Amino acid sequence: MNPPFSEIYEQYYDDVWRFQLHAAADVPTALELTSLTFYRACRAWPRFKPNAPVKAWLFQIAVNEWRRELRRRKLARIIPLSDVLKSDERDVALDQAEIASVSDEIERNESYLMLHRALMRLPQKYITPIMLRYFEHLTINEVADILGRPVGTVKSLVHRGLAKLQEDQGLREACGQSIFEVSTVTVES
Repeated sequence: MNPPFSEIYEQYYDDVWRFQLHAAADVPTALELTSLTFYRACRAWPRFKPNAPVKAWLFQIAVNEWRRELRRRKLARIIPLSDVLKSDERDVALDQAEIASVSDEIERNESYLMLHRALMRLPQKYITPIMLRYFEHLTINEVADILGRPVGTVKSLVHRGLAKLQEDQGLREACGQSIFEVSTVTVES
């Protein structure tokens, strides 16, 4: 039998929120995506298999919500939705100190924003594995479980994605080598 969903929510909310914040690089969108992730997870909770890894299951839902958001953004570029998007005022009761802290950290870290932009220029197949591995600090095996891909495929996607990031001329010009020297990135399982 599955534990109450409220326990799952409490245990994994911060992990899902952090992933969505790194994915969206914008607090309101991250809040919306986190809410949608837990809404969909709550609805699917009765069908969840008790022996399956909860974190991998939740991150699969979070990744799917982020992909839906990317599709919405592409559509918004094609079809102007300014009237719909103007009603973007949300009354959300949150820990304002936490939001301010995360927002300040992102704003202060210009290199992070440049890296995020460069990451978003990569093909989608590279973005998610890199984000899960290096932004969420998941193991290659956990990333493989979340994406439903073989470990070797995930290693390859991460390696190729990182190589493409290092080739990004705009990122190199903006940051020089410093962004790649901050931490030596190695792909291991």
